[in-house]
Amino acid sequence: MCNISFIKNMFEMFVVILLYLTCIFARRFPEEDYAGGYFDSQYARTKTALEKLEHAPQWVPNWPDSAVKMGQVSGVALDTSGLLLVFHRATNSWDLNTFTDRNVYQGIGDPPIAEPTILVFNETGDLLDSWGQNLFYIPHGITVDNKGNVWVTDVALHQVFKFTPDNRIKPAMVLGEKFIPGDDDEHFCKPSAVAVHSSGDFFVADGYCNTRIVKFAADGTKILQWGKRFGDGPFVLKVPHALALAEDRGELCAADREHGRLACFRADSGAFSVAFRHWLVGPRLFSLAYAPVHGGRLYIVNGPALGGGVPVRGYAIDYTSGKLIQTFAPDDGFSNPHDIAVTPDGSAVYVAELNPPRVVRFWSEPAASATRVAGDARVAAVASVAAVASSNVTHVTATATAIDEGAWWGAWSGARGGAAGGALAALGAALLLALCRARSRGKHAREPLLS
Repeated sequence: MCNISFIKNMFEMFVVILLYLTCIFARRFPEEDYAGGYFDSQYARTKTALEKLEHAPQWVPNWPDSAVKMGQVSGVALDTSGLLLVFHRATNSWDLNTFTDRNVYQGIGDPPIAEPTILVFNETGDLLDSWGQNLFYIPHGITVDNKGNVWVTDVALHQVFKFTPDNRIKPAMVLGEKFIPGDDDEHFCKPSAVAVHSSGDFFVADGYCNTRIVKFAADGTKILQWGKRFGDGPFVLKVPHALALAEDRGELCAADREHGRLACFRADSGAFSVAFRHWLVGPRLFSLAYAPVHGGRLYIVNGPALGGGVPVRGYAIDYTSGKLIQTFAPDDGFSNPHDIAVTPDGSAVYVAELNPPRVVRFWSEPAASATRVAGDARVAAVASVAAVASSNVTHVTATATAIDEGAWWGAWSGARGGAAGGALAALGAALLLALCRARSRGKHAREPLLS
């Protein structure tokens, strides 16, 4: 009996160690073993890594029509016909004086932007339409659903708007209270992005102040939310800045901007699925888009970081393997990219920049042959940990799918080849959380104001 108890204890200890290693690998990334092994500079290391990626898609110069003037370009989105919608701030801008320290917009009392803030371009860069005048103050995110409805967020108004195809003047839905920041069911605080499921359900990244993702039914009824500012685990977000749905995989992915990571969750329940990171992307990841080509690809843009260290570029990630496979940037380089959109076939990629204010287009052959995967340019992929996640997902209605407390163990064993019972899952999860928390204590940097 004593031997059985000893063996059981040793097995449980092994499981805990294994889980702790999962925590380590979720936060650290493998150092690529390039030829020669060592380099004298970060420049040489970065140059070698970039050379191992395919430089595609290709930049399209002189796009769009240079006669069209834009302010800070905060968002880009494609509609079902392939037209590009550009959301820009015209004469307004977001700087250090735009908000009070309580996130209240300083320009209350000023009129909204008088110029059209939404511009519609075709693939050749011709301006076909413009609208959105006298509606917004500090535009941020934009998306178009499969019915042609346009969804936008305004961080000054702390609101989310839905416009139908037949009415671009009066919104069909408004969520949030005008100019009033908050963190309850009726308020947002600088909401950053919207993603709309084909079912009509939609997700809002309430990014800057509340660090949460909120799921709504098509009629605007709140279903659930997840995300927290402090602590440990995959649900700790620091500016969830952009959202992308991978419907063929049943997942919603977010650009966790100030953590430099891409985090994916189950679209039905909010359970954590996987996260991607890479040292070449750096500490800030601004936006992402998904295309269901070649088994699924995620397109991302990083952003400038204090002290530099990595180039500001776009990258394509293979969804299945979690590897960087492509990189792209205009010949004159990116300065401050803010959003990205991609066609379903991956043939065209559009990037919005705040400064200089512009939209950059990239193009490649549609449905091209499978791209070479750089084996030593891996993105760290983290297996799902739904048991740890369950306490961080708030279900508001009974329509939300409950998270299986032991489901994380099945995901881990499937990904890593492990095998064990659900009884150890709860113990392992609790110990993992404690170990991760002890390991990760430290200072939380203040969120940058500019975006």
